[in-house]
Amino acid sequence: MHKSVRHRTVIPGVEAISILSDRTFPRHTHDEFGLGYLVDGGQESWSGRGLVEAEAGDIITVNPGELHDGIGRKGAARHWRMLFLTASAVEAFTDLPASELELQKPVVRNPQKLSLVAQTISAVSCDEPDPDRVEELLLLAVRSIAETSQPVLKGQARSMEVTTVLDRIETDFALRLTLSDHAASTGMSRYQILRQFAKEVGTTPHAYLTQHRVKKARGYLRAGLPLAEAAVASGFSDQSHMTRAFVRQLGISPGRYRAADPV
Repeated sequence: MHKSVRHRTVIPGVEAISILSDRTFPRHTHDEFGLGYLVDGGQESWSGRGLVEAEAGDIITVNPGELHDGIGRKGAARHWRMLFLTASAVEAFTDLPASELELQKPVVRNPQKLSLVAQTISAVSCDEPDPDRVEELLLLAVRSIAETSQPVLKGQARSMEVTTVLDRIETDFALRLTLSDHAASTGMSRYQILRQFAKEVGTTPHAYLTQHRVKKARGYLRAGLPLAEAAVASGFSDQSHMTRAFVRQLGISPGRYRAADPV
């Protein structure tokens, strides 16, 4: 079972998505801050902040660049609703520098805050949203969760070798990048760079490259690029390759994602 809906929003830098699914999502990251809640079901997933055990009624959060997966309970679908906010949107609603903000609690259990988050997502994703009401609710909800999570300065050291690979992926994502390429650019063996990268980042270079290409594809689609062109520009071999990676990571097809592009 799998159904996902991406909602239009009236606030720049804010996306809303609802997913009902029994699928497992591979380790991936988002460029945005994520804030939402489990409507039904539960999950026991891994993230860079540790094991995430969430039940219906729990608020769930994710930081930009935070590696995490999505694993529900065997044989049971779960339903969750999320807001994704760019760094500039978060700064607008918290008055805090996004570069220094880290949501430390992947799961928040607080009925009052849950009610606020649920109201906010409903207001954002309704058919005729009121921009003023949405703005007020977003300010209250995001600031509330930021305070709950006790924001702290980010800081995770990366080795020079892993930084080199990450920079290469950032700039050359449209090229075919192999372990041999990464080994040559770092002076390490293929096994050494694979092991070091997985240790520091939490996934393999190829998996990271794939999820980075999906992020790029999202941007191209939002800019109005046709599906086939977005696939090639993002480094996928063709549109089908992009679609498989897109659905596996985000739970929604590129075509449906583009159709719900925010106004």
